[in-house]
Amino acid sequence: MPGGSHTAGRPNERRIGVLAIPLAFAVFVIDTFTDIESAIAVLYVLVLLLAATTLSRRGILRVAAGCGLLAVLSFLLSHWHDMDLSAVLRCGVSLSAILITGALLVRDHDSRALLVRANGALARSEKRYRSMFEQARVSLWEQDFTAVMAALDALRADGVTDLTAYAQANPGWARKMGALIVTTNVNDATLELLGAADRTEVLGPLERFLPADDPAMPQVLLALWEGRNRFEGRAQLIAADGRVLTVLLGISFPDDGIGFDQVVVGIVDITQRERTQEALLAAQAELARAARAATLGALSASIAHELNQPLGAIVLNAQACLRWLRRDPPDIDTAAKAVDRMIRDGKRAAEIVQRTRGMLVKDAHCDETIDLRQLVGEVALLLERELSAAAAVLSTDFAADVPPVRGSRVGLQQVLINLVTNGLYAMAEAGSPRRDLTVTVDSPEAIQGMPQVRVSVRDRGRGIDEGSRARLFDPFFTTRPDGMGMGLAICRSTIESCGGTLTVHNHPEGGAVFEFTIPAASHPPSTPLPATPSPAAPLAPARED
Repeated sequence: MPGGSHTAGRPNERRIGVLAIPLAFAVFVIDTFTDIESAIAVLYVLVLLLAATTLSRRGILRVAAGCGLLAVLSFLLSHWHDMDLSAVLRCGVSLSAILITGALLVRDHDSRALLVRANGALARSEKRYRSMFEQARVSLWEQDFTAVMAALDALRADGVTDLTAYAQANPGWARKMGALIVTTNVNDATLELLGAADRTEVLGPLERFLPADDPAMPQVLLALWEGRNRFEGRAQLIAADGRVLTVLLGISFPDDGIGFDQVVVGIVDITQRERTQEALLAAQAELARAARAATLGALSASIAHELNQPLGAIVLNAQACLRWLRRDPPDIDTAAKAVDRMIRDGKRAAEIVQRTRGMLVKDAHCDETIDLRQLVGEVALLLERELSAAAAVLSTDFAADVPPVRGSRVGLQQVLINLVTNGLYAMAEAGSPRRDLTVTVDSPEAIQGMPQVRVSVRDRGRGIDEGSRARLFDPFFTTRPDGMGMGLAICRSTIESCGGTLTVHNHPEGGAVFEFTIPAASHPPSTPLPATPSPAAPLAPARED
């Protein structure tokens, strides 16, 4: 690199560098032609320092070599005839100073060159990042989380260890934390997403774009609390024109604990997709409801048709029996035969009812070995979307020594889905501030020597009133305006077909507890319980009709 090429545009440094020439001449003259008994040649260091501001690496080495030669030349001219040890030492000290200064200046030059290249690369990287940020068709935000991190640190200092419990105990806390997040920059795609005219409408506190009941903010705060470097989830935003948008949210947090003043947030609008999916689910639910109603009508007609004949025969035989008994004298033998026929027709009617019940409980073959803890995990995965939409949390409490049961996997799965979705509906209807569902699996005391497995589903709703509790499992009884009253009746039939019982009671601290108990299987499952439950085949959530 030519000397001075990296200092173009810095005239002050060039003028300072020019002073090195007369200074070097002055040092040489004083050192050579005066009788000062000191290491005057050390002043060549000043020459190096002045010249280094305008020289390249090679130029610094050349100037250092030149200063060294001048020092040696001055020494030879001054002490050629009267050379002594002190003069040699002074010359050695001067050469050492020149050498050390030159080496330091070369290293400084290399460091500055490396810094310049690093700054250039950083500037180019920043330019590329800005170009991608502005031109991306995905909504990108730069946000300052510094105040949020300070608030979380303050909570830790106050002794808070469970952030989820703290957020549930302080309903407005998450929204206050959202007000501490400051948007510092957005791209054009964000303006288009929010319907904003320019960036000034978007920059500033994030709170104005957050719905009051959006469950994503507590989840983001929990990710920060746990030190995760990334968060992904669903959220809602309020656009500038008041529209409520459903979005997929992706946030990258710094790994090193610093840099929270420039956190990048990516947002993808899925509002239309969600509306389409909701319309599809609503159509499917309406179709299923219509199908159930049609099935119920057909089943009622079938029952009426099949029971009509034995019931008619019972009536005729009863009338005949009365006639034989009213004779004088009564014909007891003939009347007894009529009663026998009545008993026979009554049994036929009972068989018809039993067969119809078997049609309602499709999975009556309880021949699968099931670990109910694993089944609860599968149901939690299946209902993940419903839990998120209801801003609810499903927690589990599993005993360690729970034996397996014999039953229908699909049937028991549908029972759990029904109980969980009923709990979500109860909490939403009650407007519960704490929407927690707790599913407990344990082993109560054995009944008649047979081990049992118990599953409890507790919600935080209003509970079951006394007038409804006695009829809750009756067919066609429902407390919901859009229900048919068959869901819990079918759940009880499913549990009873496996030899168990399904009951309900109110929890002392509020909410309802649905609890079913099933006899344990005679042998353990062939495979151990996995650490993370694997999802079963997707099923349409059963709901209380």
